Amino acid sequence: MPEEITPEAFEMKRQAEERERKIVRFTNIDNESFTHSYSGISRTVAAGRSFVGRLPECDHLAMHLARKILAREKKTTTKEGNLWNNKEVDTMKEKILSPLGEEGEESKSLEQIRIKDSEELEKRFQPKVNQIDEEGGSNKNNPVIVSKKDVITDLEKRGVKADISKSKEELLAQLLELEAQGVEPR
Repeated sequence: MPEEITPEAFEMKRQAEERERKIVRFTNIDNESFTHSYSGISRTVAAGRSFVGRLPECDHLAMHLARKILAREKKTTTKEGNLWNNKEVDTMKEKILSPLGEEGEESKSLEQIRIKDSEELEKRFQPKVNQIDEEGGSNKNNPVIVSKKDVITDLEKRGVKADISKSKEELLAQLLELEAQGVEPR
């Protein structure tokens, strides 16, 4: 039985997706580099440098950079109490984050997403048709299938008595070694 999604959970998911589509520029306004992690991935931004990212990650990093700056400033003036408050952090975050735009909402069905993903995988992992090896001129898309019998025959053409108890891979290694030594078929 499928799990029932509450209206509150649906709204939270919608808001999270909306935040994920927002693109911002994170700028390290501090005078020293800043390193922090988001979702287990550490990111270092040099002083005065920036990067473009999604709002959830950049907002998280901006909060920690703002706290770092505010804490350092307050430690020199205040020895007790809070080193920052939410209003100060939000004000500082406005200086760190610059909105750039928003990606459009994808309203694709699961089937459309699966088809697109499948096409992307085909493009990435399928070799080009008639891809020619520069050195040997062999077609990488249509590799020659060699049987154990073919390897034994080729070894015998080179004057070597093949041990048929060896695997095809062992015999092929022996054949390649002979070819490397320059032993040609008779």
